Amino acid sequence: MGKSAATFFAVLVMFLFVVALFAGVFFWQGERSVRVDGEREYYFLVRECEDTTASAVSGQVYLSGGAGYLLETNGRSCVVLAGYFRLEDAERVKSTMAEKEIFADVLVLRSEDFFLEGDAAEEKNRVEGNLKTAETCARVLYDAANGLERTSLTQEEAKSAVRGVSKSLKGLREGNASELFSRWNAELVAAERRCTEICEGILFAKDLRYLQVQLLMAVVNADGYFAR
Repeated sequence: MGKSAATFFAVLVMFLFVVALFAGVFFWQGERSVRVDGEREYYFLVRECEDTTASAVSGQVYLSGGAGYLLETNGRSCVVLAGYFRLEDAERVKSTMAEKEIFADVLVLRSEDFFLEGDAAEEKNRVEGNLKTAETCARVLYDAANGLERTSLTQEEAKSAVRGVSKSLKGLREGNASELFSRWNAELVAAERRCTEICEGILFAKDLRYLQVQLLMAVVNADGYFAR
């Protein structure tokens, strides 16, 4: 075999080795896929509205004591009055409002499990921990809102609950070092900022409900923040 032929075969072997190496790496990365437990279901009292009137309806709902959270889902525009963790609670409040000729619908939003691929798979436990903590914070806000409404909580007690939520969210964010959490962390920052804002003056149940819905919507849309 001539020198040039030997060189050619050596280069060819090296080329095939590199191709096989990269193919193996990509295959291995593709094989690293884990399912994240993201299955949850929440219930929202909403008033439907047109895009052109959404802001006005939102303001009206907020002034009447509702969350006033603007929501678009499946081409449907609506304003959220409150969020619930049990369908029975949402239906009960809906009926009570109807007796007062205040009409609303119950919107059910459900999140599904999703997958993390490649290096992101290593963050499975942290992602699930973030979702559980965000939901827990939403539950704290739900209870605090009800407490304020029923006067079983003082202003300072309710603000203490909000500060606790802010601290928890900040702790999550500071522990989320991976690039995977960049968009999720932006949501946490927005929630932290709102915690600070609503604690500056008199705290109303509707402020807590808005923040609660904000966190629930982040959890519902978790796959959009993390799925790759």
